[in-house]
Amino acid sequence: MTIHYEVSGKGYPVVFLHGYGETHKIWNHYRERLSKKYKVITPDLPGFGKSDSLPYEHSLDMVANSIYDCLKRLNVSECIIMGHSLGGYVTLEIAKRFPNIVSHIGLIHSSALSDTEEKKEGREKSIEFIQKHGVGKFIESFVPMLFHENHRVKLQDTIQSIVEEGSKIPEKTLTDYMLAMRDRSDSLDFIKEFEGSILYIYGEEDPSIPVALSKSQIKFMKHPYLKNLPKTGHMGMFEEEEEVFLAISKFIEVTHK
Repeated sequence: MTIHYEVSGKGYPVVFLHGYGETHKIWNHYRERLSKKYKVITPDLPGFGKSDSLPYEHSLDMVANSIYDCLKRLNVSECIIMGHSLGGYVTLEIAKRFPNIVSHIGLIHSSALSDTEEKKEGREKSIEFIQKHGVGKFIESFVPMLFHENHRVKLQDTIQSIVEEGSKIPEKTLTDYMLAMRDRSDSLDFIKEFEGSILYIYGEEDPSIPVALSKSQIKFMKHPYLKNLPKTGHMGMFEEEEEVFLAISKFIEVTHK
């Protein structure tokens, strides 16, 4: 299978993984700016964007394997990996399975916790909606709600761009990943023992990961770097782009000297 990716710059490798219903393009601005100092790699997860789908049902460990194989082909022996939402779940899985390649990680609107029963029910309802109404209708309803209402008008072009890209994703990809997220195990034991630093960016108005849930994980992290975003939903890398960029760039600079 082929994993599509974009690479810019030279230096220490930093990998950005996109979230559910997204592609590598959500990181374009970050790749362009950070590539002045670092080698920035932005893959499409299997089944998203231009990457091939996995030849079997998606599970986070198999997705992690595919990204690891991609990094090895790029001769990456050590890197920082950051992921948005689903990308954060994959980041954790890569760090668990291949600790030698991951120095530090970033979890951006993501979680080390497994799904609550309520969240699992929500994912199952989403699968039913996708199967009944199709990918386009789902993405059109799903993406805008990830942004805080204060940002939706200002970022309507960004939202429309994400919707257009997301509407091209195969139905099976969306339903398989929904099941993979529902069935993932928690990673609290891992973040308790992880010796690297963890950049943890969370929105105080995130509809997908409530702020109380985000804050509950911090005490388990050995070396946390925290950035909370007031009046921000699930898409801080757009809603508060400059703040998120500064947090990410400072994190890379501090952890990689």
